[in-house]
Amino acid sequence: MTGEGALDPLGLSMIGDHLANQILPGLRARMSRPRFVTAIAVSAAVCEGLEERFSADGVTPAYLVFEWLVVEAFVRAGKPEATRHTPGTQKAQDARASQDAMCARNYLKTPTVFGFHGVYKPIARHLGVVDDNLRLSDRGYELLKVWQSEQRLEGFLENTSGGGAGRSARQTLRAAVDEGLAVGHTARSGGWQGWTILAEHLAPANAGPREAAVIERLLADSEAAPRGEIFKLLREGGEIEDSSEDAITRSLLLPKAGSDLAGRLKAIAAYEKVCGILEEAFNWICFLSTHSQARPITAQTFATESRPRELTKELPAAIRNAEGAMSVSPLNAQQLFGELLKGFDGVRDAQLLFEAVLRRHEQVQKDKPPEGKRSWFERSPNGETFVRPPYLAVERPERDRGWNRPYRIATVASFLDDLKNSSHATA
Repeated sequence: MTGEGALDPLGLSMIGDHLANQILPGLRARMSRPRFVTAIAVSAAVCEGLEERFSADGVTPAYLVFEWLVVEAFVRAGKPEATRHTPGTQKAQDARASQDAMCARNYLKTPTVFGFHGVYKPIARHLGVVDDNLRLSDRGYELLKVWQSEQRLEGFLENTSGGGAGRSARQTLRAAVDEGLAVGHTARSGGWQGWTILAEHLAPANAGPREAAVIERLLADSEAAPRGEIFKLLREGGEIEDSSEDAITRSLLLPKAGSDLAGRLKAIAAYEKVCGILEEAFNWICFLSTHSQARPITAQTFATESRPRELTKELPAAIRNAEGAMSVSPLNAQQLFGELLKGFDGVRDAQLLFEAVLRRHEQVQKDKPPEGKRSWFERSPNGETFVRPPYLAVERPERDRGWNRPYRIATVASFLDDLKNSSHATA
């Protein structure tokens, strides 16, 4: 179904992304384990001077060869509880089961997006750990100085003193990257010591307390407001029974947030209220069509239900509130929201809401790349509508489901859990 554009049928995610960027710059919803920032820094150090090289396959840069090695190491020598949520490990397990080396053919289809570099590069760059070309930056050196000391790998950084385990480890990893580039795949036997080096010193759960403290300090830097404020409030706020992002915002963030952060969070809440109304109306169309005994539904059918009529009454006030709250939002978010609202101007009864929601959906599907996607519905010229089989909705639509777009607050909570566990570890 994803090939038909089954995601985001009303085109509401982009505005949510802009609003998320305003509160948590650099973070992404797919992030969960902050130690991959360290892994990217180590990769930059190992691959220094190789940034312009590609492997024998003609497409894989040096940092992805290093990523192959890391992921294979986690499968060969890592502990599952220490390496969970590592992108690409299933591919590495499949490759090992077939006795195949890691390569572009059997790794992730789009590793620059879905590998750990692809997922965590935005925050590594935003923190100043690496630059746009994945070269080590000043804060990356600072992080690796702590890491090499805490991991007893002094000398790993070439411009620091020490020539023992750290220097040897770097040379071992560099040689493996060089050979991987030359042959287009990982080329180390099961007894290679590099597997243990990578699994022991880069596993996501194995950060030392001082390394964790550096990562948290960078994440919570006051210069990255309001990201630092959110980290501080969540760290000090304790646990709540409902861990959804909207519940965390209501219970932990808004009561203590400064005026600037509070305004941005209220904009998100107001936008999500509008989204919730539109999505519930859309879900009612799917539900009613599913249960119409093979007969098409119409705007009149939709309007006979009490809940769609309630949604229609709620929509104008929700729009007015969101327009006011989003005055603090980025201009691009305000412009996109204005475009969204054009389709719902003058909607004052459930029949008009029915038509407006379907027009929005049809336009969103039409605009999806590369050449548009099919609507979820088939419609006759006189407005008779039925939902296509892949999108049947058996369950009655839920009310007030909470936020349906990720705002990266869950990412902060996951990061803090990892960093807290690391801070309790022994160095």
